[in-house]
Amino acid sequence: MPKYDLSKRIVNGELTRRQMLKGLGAAGVLSTTIPMLPKTAFAKQQAQLFTWGGYDDPGLYASYIEKHGGDPEYSIFGDAEEGLQKLRSGYVVDLAHPCHSDPPRWNKAGVIQPLDTSRLSNWNDLFPELINMSTINFDGNYWMAPVDWGDTSIIYNPEKIDWIDPNNASWELLWDERMKGKFAILDSAADSWYCYAIALGYDVKKMENITKADVDAVYSAAAGWRDNVKLFTTDTASMEQALLDEEVWAALAWNESSWNTGFPMMSPKEGTLTWSCGLVLHKDAPNLDLAYDLIDSAISFESSAYMLSEWGYGHSNKRGFETISTEALAERGVAQDPISHLANGNFNNSPSDEINDYIEMQWANYSMGG
Repeated sequence: MPKYDLSKRIVNGELTRRQMLKGLGAAGVLSTTIPMLPKTAFAKQQAQLFTWGGYDDPGLYASYIEKHGGDPEYSIFGDAEEGLQKLRSGYVVDLAHPCHSDPPRWNKAGVIQPLDTSRLSNWNDLFPELINMSTINFDGNYWMAPVDWGDTSIIYNPEKIDWIDPNNASWELLWDERMKGKFAILDSAADSWYCYAIALGYDVKKMENITKADVDAVYSAAAGWRDNVKLFTTDTASMEQALLDEEVWAALAWNESSWNTGFPMMSPKEGTLTWSCGLVLHKDAPNLDLAYDLIDSAISFESSAYMLSEWGYGHSNKRGFETISTEALAERGVAQDPISHLANGNFNNSPSDEINDYIEMQWANYSMGG
């Protein structure tokens, strides 16, 4: 892919509004050129959403904003495990945004309540394969409204990494000696540890079989690849900017970063890490009516069309796929339906709490170079 600079692409109209704002934020421009408006004492109460960085995007919640005259109140976590621990410590919001394997653990921790799907006008438009996953539909209730789905894999600059055969790509790039200091990695065990495990041949679709010894073996191997990693971050905008600046040549990231940068996402022969994330209702949600309106907006046809077009992710509402061509989906690395897409990768299930806690504990040492 030809090298380009952000300003030229903006002037030429080659970036979407979302990509432009995200790029400006990564470059440190927005903080100095767009003032933050203070909230007044008379500001209207809004739903409180605890979510991933970047999901404070009005395009995802357009019908909610139109109805209630303002954005939700956003707070950000680095990854779902960090979010869970904050909720356990007493942090109260209306909604949080974990992923498909999390609801059983979050329910066991006593921080979420089941959904009343009769309050969601868009529920029947969702892919049934997503809402009926065993980690979402259990104990006679639905515990999460799925929203987005996609992959975690390697995004790479093909001009710099010209030895890759796209038809025979492999996770082996993680430990290629030519990649010393040229990788950016998501600072999240829920993504990166699982990718390392896939690279080493572990079946993350059956995490119930993973032992502490297996976890140690993955970290032991990953330590040997540590010199290849220049950047650990939960800020995907910074990761994307590092790719565009050629500070790094590859990144362990999500579909969105491929779409934002224009760099291809690898389809390794061992399979990508595939996922679906969505909204859960806090057990003590203080603004229940607003929370349901926000969920309904996030799973709407309009949100689906927007996410497919602007983010390059799949969405749970099947009607949004009527707005985008098969060719455009292929360009984004997204299939026509989630099951076809997710079946091509490694859709991990949830390990025991003991194993999950052990993975997270050891990740802190690894990501800090321990």
